[in-house]
Amino acid sequence: MIDHILGRPSNGWKRTEVILFSLAAISIIRRHGYEPPFRWMRKWNHILSSLPAWKIILGTLTTSYIANHVFLLLFLNAPEPLARMYTRNFYRAAWFVTALDAGFLTAHTIKPKFLRDICSILFTGFYLFNFDKADAKVLKKYHAAITVDMLRTSWNKKLNPYLQFAALGDTGILGIRRDIKIMRPSPPSPTAFKNERQPFGPVSARLFFSGSERDFKRSNTLILQIPGGGFVAMPPTAHEDYVSIWARRTKVPIVSLDYDKAPEKPYPWALEQCFDVYRAIVETNGEAIGMEGWFSDDDPDHYGRVKKKPLKIVLAGDSAGGNLCTAVVLKILDGSTGIDVRLPNGLVIIYPAYNFDPACWLPNKHRALFRSASTVSAPLNSFVQVRGTIKPETPFQLPPAPRSINVLNDKVDRTDTWYRRTWELIWGRMTSGPRIPSALTMTSQMSYFTDLIMPPEIMRAISLLLLGTSPVEISFDTDYLLCPTVAPDELLARFPKIHFICGEKDPFVDDMIIFAEKVRHAKSKAQKEWERMKEVRDSVTSSRRASSSGGDHDDFLTMDKVKANNRVSFSTSPPTPQAFHSHYEALNNDQFDNHIFHLDPNSMVQVKILEGVSHGFLMMLALLPEARPATHLCADWCTEMLEDEELGTSVMNPGSVTDLMAIAEGGGVVEDRTRILKAKVEQGKPKKAATTAAKLHHTSVFAENVLERRRTTLAETHDISG
Repeated sequence: MIDHILGRPSNGWKRTEVILFSLAAISIIRRHGYEPPFRWMRKWNHILSSLPAWKIILGTLTTSYIANHVFLLLFLNAPEPLARMYTRNFYRAAWFVTALDAGFLTAHTIKPKFLRDICSILFTGFYLFNFDKADAKVLKKYHAAITVDMLRTSWNKKLNPYLQFAALGDTGILGIRRDIKIMRPSPPSPTAFKNERQPFGPVSARLFFSGSERDFKRSNTLILQIPGGGFVAMPPTAHEDYVSIWARRTKVPIVSLDYDKAPEKPYPWALEQCFDVYRAIVETNGEAIGMEGWFSDDDPDHYGRVKKKPLKIVLAGDSAGGNLCTAVVLKILDGSTGIDVRLPNGLVIIYPAYNFDPACWLPNKHRALFRSASTVSAPLNSFVQVRGTIKPETPFQLPPAPRSINVLNDKVDRTDTWYRRTWELIWGRMTSGPRIPSALTMTSQMSYFTDLIMPPEIMRAISLLLLGTSPVEISFDTDYLLCPTVAPDELLARFPKIHFICGEKDPFVDDMIIFAEKVRHAKSKAQKEWERMKEVRDSVTSSRRASSSGGDHDDFLTMDKVKANNRVSFSTSPPTPQAFHSHYEALNNDQFDNHIFHLDPNSMVQVKILEGVSHGFLMMLALLPEARPATHLCADWCTEMLEDEELGTSVMNPGSVTDLMAIAEGGGVVEDRTRILKAKVEQGKPKKAATTAAKLHHTSVFAENVLERRRTTLAETHDISG
């Protein structure tokens, strides 16, 4: 237990613990007339002293204890596998969480509920002093035969009234904290559950706000939080501590969804619920959750009232909630529902679960994304260095974690402990050998399969419960609503601002970094295309001015230069200057200038990695010191996105980069060829008119299919390492 309190599993500390306990027990057994220091202890000692059997019992237990640790005392035991996997603080928190899981799982069959709640805490106390038993029970027995009830018992432990009482310091007092119902929009969105009775019922949620009812109704900002829980557990009340901190820090209303859980409601039920809630809030401008809506309540006669500005919304989600937040945005962007919905101002994604298809080796194209991300985000530098090298003498050893980390400024403490420095002073420094660049890199799901928080058994259980009875065909390679890492660039380029935070030792960390870097690359390519289109537009504008003063001949020369310099491809000969100008009429406006493509990709996508930390750190607010600054950082990200006026303008998306290309390469040409065709018919040239009609048909087909062809190509070719 000493090594767990110190936050670093160590055979040396365990050996010291065994020796100290054994000496104390032997001393008590051998002493005659021993008088404990406290009165109540002396009383019990007097009672037990008349019973010689207590010495026999204590001696037997002490002998058994020493026998169980004989190899430890003889320095013959195996090294600790998790000795340097986590930081001290996270290891200490994980030890406590494992003890809680063991205690709650041991008591989960006890009835009635009040007795189960008490026993859960008592059993946790026992496992805190017997971590090996807790580890064996949770990781080797319960996880091997996990059930839905056991998963929910383990993950819903924060609903225990005694733990809720202990968290009162974080939940605190808010002006508004209540459960609400959100009606789904009408007409309803398309659903994969054709056999369900429609219309669907309302979606439950919990509202958090630090202000008054009046301030809430008049608010023009909102954080829509989709909580995690493996898609099977953890309602909003299980996330109440850090969400309450968000509410007080941001001064913004927070709606935390209580979507229906698997396996009762498998994929994509929760996604459809979240999409409908977001759609209802956007379409009613917040009236669906109790806000004023599109018009203020200050004028009861509704006379001369002014329409309010659209509500600014940030989506935030952790773990499974991060997956759902991302899928909601992809569902908005792909237009599969046939419903036009405005994008959120931004997303805050916390250790998301982006992939349900475990793999062993990281593909080369994804390794290239890792290297690219490390040049943009400072916390990824050491992460990539560790993952990209091996030690020849210990190739399977987990990379060591720093002693401590600073969440806000990304500083880490990598100094050695006094014990290690003393050992090296006496025995000399032990060299670990050269680090050799590795030609293969294992995925995080395989590298960290010994994780205390998210072992592979749990990931397997989540996948089966969520997807086992799904009414849709499951495809990990093409369904980007389930696995966002396979989404095409056409959609990723239009993503709103998105910030990620995750632990370095999280089994899901690879998929998060890959997705973030794919979004950044897609935005970079789209920005270059936007800049090219802007050049064309500016050139056309200049030529337009020249034509008004210099004549048609110079204008044609200008058009040829524009075509040559900007590589605008036309399927027929260049149109007249007046027709060419009309191609870009749609581009010559504020919407084009404020398009989301003009924003810096590096500022639109940010990734923060916490070294030596694994999954679920926001759920350890009372146990992990780094969880509090991480909570504050996420709240500050939400505030930043809501206050950024440029983001609010850019989410009014005028269309994708392919839509702009269609205007330049197809739509404008169709319009021009139509005019030319009519002119030839009027001039009595049917043969030339027929030829022009054939070219027109070819161009029209091109314009209609350009978007679909690009999406297909991008979906099939994800190698964007270049």
